[in-house]
Amino acid sequence: MRKAGLNALILGLVIWTGCATTQNVYADGGDHDSRTKHYGDTLFKITDNGEYSVEVLLPDQKVEMGVNKVDLIIHDKKDKDVAGADITVTPWMPSMDHGVMEKTIVNEKGGGLYNVSNIVFSMTGDWELRLRITKGSITETVAIALPPIGSMGHTPTMKAPDLSSIDTAVEKISGSGHFKVSYSSDIEPVPVNRIHSWNLQVMTADGKPVRRARMIVLGDMPEHGHGFPTEPEVTAGRKNGLYLIEGLKFSMPGWWVVTFHIAAGGVMDHVSFNLLLQ
Repeated sequence: MRKAGLNALILGLVIWTGCATTQNVYADGGDHDSRTKHYGDTLFKITDNGEYSVEVLLPDQKVEMGVNKVDLIIHDKKDKDVAGADITVTPWMPSMDHGVMEKTIVNEKGGGLYNVSNIVFSMTGDWELRLRITKGSITETVAIALPPIGSMGHTPTMKAPDLSSIDTAVEKISGSGHFKVSYSSDIEPVPVNRIHSWNLQVMTADGKPVRRARMIVLGDMPEHGHGFPTEPEVTAGRKNGLYLIEGLKFSMPGWWVVTFHIAAGGVMDHVSFNLLLQ
């Protein structure tokens, strides 16, 4: 009997020490509670007034320009799962003091786990997720810093491929084959360091115009690790399947990649166009 009790004690110690614990020191100097980090590879933070703890699970421990998703684990002061919370998540770039136009989507998975999708990062640099968590009469906020975001998954100053091998076609099929996309510039050739617009034609794979598409436009200069200096806006044209992209600006000559993330008809796909600007 004593042996069984000792084994249970050892097992309990192993489980307890397997979690990392964060001790909170509040304004009055007291240690009111301790919170447990349940997973090793998460970003962990206590909300501003200490009511909740938040863990952010990043796919592959990174985020990138474009559309991302993460998981959240929410616990209360007693380290219990917080279910049924109303959560809003806002991507924010502190150095620029702005977020993005696209709204995130939060779905509860149960057991204090929430999935956040449609997280859009429109440029490289340091971003954070600003969370607002409401459960009953308690509303809490917290800002969680993310790893620095590189340029479209590329490493700045990467070696460019042979320029003759770069596909500069103005019409392409999207990555998963859902859309056929083409563009034309209102200024030809496409200018450097000048704001201009594109007309973007979006068709289905079998040639039907795509209506009411939602888009995200991202610019990338792989050799230099930066994107657009502007935030292009998309509006639907008068003709079905035609969209106007305003506010494009290529800040320097060289190799650029313009990527459109397109959502329409219940599917999301992307297409990238290469430009060699002089």
